[in-house]
Amino acid sequence: MTHRFSPRTVVAIALAAVLANTTLALPARADGGLDNIRPTPPRAAPAASPATDQFIVGIHGGPGIGSEAAATSEAARMAAGRVGIAAQNVKGTAAGAQVVKTSRPLPGAEAEAFLAALRSAPGVAYAEPDIRMYPASEVPSDAEAPNDPGYPAQWNLWDRAAGIRIPGAWKVNRGEGTVVAVVDTGITSHSELDSQVLPGYDMIIDAASARDGDGRDANPQDEGDWFTAELCGMGGEDGMSSWHGTHVAGTIAAVANNNDGIAGVAPEARLLPVRALGACGGYESDVADSIVWAAGGQVAGLPVNPNPARVINLSVGGDGPCSAMMQNAINAANKAGAAVVVAAGNANRPASGMSPANCKKVITVAAAGPTGARASYSNYGDDVDVTAPGGDITSQFTEGILSTSNFGATTPGLEAYAFMQGTSMATPHVAGIAALLMSEKGSSYTPKMVEERLESTARRLPVDCPEDCGHGLVDAAKALDFGDDD
Repeated sequence: MTHRFSPRTVVAIALAAVLANTTLALPARADGGLDNIRPTPPRAAPAASPATDQFIVGIHGGPGIGSEAAATSEAARMAAGRVGIAAQNVKGTAAGAQVVKTSRPLPGAEAEAFLAALRSAPGVAYAEPDIRMYPASEVPSDAEAPNDPGYPAQWNLWDRAAGIRIPGAWKVNRGEGTVVAVVDTGITSHSELDSQVLPGYDMIIDAASARDGDGRDANPQDEGDWFTAELCGMGGEDGMSSWHGTHVAGTIAAVANNNDGIAGVAPEARLLPVRALGACGGYESDVADSIVWAAGGQVAGLPVNPNPARVINLSVGGDGPCSAMMQNAINAANKAGAAVVVAAGNANRPASGMSPANCKKVITVAAAGPTGARASYSNYGDDVDVTAPGGDITSQFTEGILSTSNFGATTPGLEAYAFMQGTSMATPHVAGIAALLMSEKGSSYTPKMVEERLESTARRLPVDCPEDCGHGLVDAAKALDFGDDD
């Protein structure tokens, strides 16, 4: 069976290259295997003063705790009466203040009115909200966080609940020297990627699909995968170029801590772009050859890749069983020491119906949204090994995965950034962690060891996945914490 492979993404919202506060929305590109999901305006920001039901009260110096408690109780009673609630003094603190609890949480205006009434009561020195605090590790400390302006929006990297917890891994390794192949639509020039990119190859044998006037050549630039409704025989609307490979590459190895853009999972790894998808996707045979070439194997008529990859990212998929050709290519890559990381697919069904997700000797990745739950589009089932953040832009586009992109509607234009969602976005997170492991453990660390390490250190999803999301959500910090295992 011959497959046509296509990128599995949904929507790109391009950001200004300098990541300014203003965003530029590009028209949505919907994947045929997904519902028509469109970006919506961001939800309103939370109020500056969140509702609280506890307040701190300080009393002017008096003869003792007993009188301070009594004075606070009287002040609370009077203040509560003014705003139509009940309140009581519940305890004193070691620092000498008293804690007043109201009968219900008070939002901004009511809280300010209650505080004003407290402050006007006889004997009250000060009154403040008793604010909630959270573990500092929920957001990276200044020492751990890179200075890239887009990093705070990369919840997928640092969020304790739904992210891959990359700051802890970066204390150990950042992927130095590891080559990660991105078998995809190719790559566009981008300041966050150019210094990381090694000479790759365009493996698209059909000149019409390649859009560069010839077949296979040594230029892996993404020429654009835009299409008209009639071009690919799918009907529907015209589609803009996705710059899919550029987005995937940025998640893996965008330069970090350079006061610009975003940070990649393995920011010191090297990227090997291998172009296998063009207009209307790409043939399985080109993808299989790309795997072999990326791993350093011989492909007839082509020079041998001088920079064999230790990790191969396949954010691609097609319906059907794993063919003998595809499995042979994966086997060859594994034998050469390359871990093959693949997307589970975006059809909300078992990954067993998607190739190469259903092949052997691959690490198959499902996608989770910003809550840590399986994303509604993600495939699932026994063939899934692990889950990683893939985003969910149903409510707001900033809940997608932010990475490198391009402003061109058809052919390449200025560099950009985009939020996208899909198992295509989840897969490079795992490929990036695999690169960290390969860099840390050296050439003797096998693809099987990588898979076993990712699985054994994955954590349970915050929201149960009864459909089967593999061993859980990948945890970069745990994966790189070998302790006494060395």
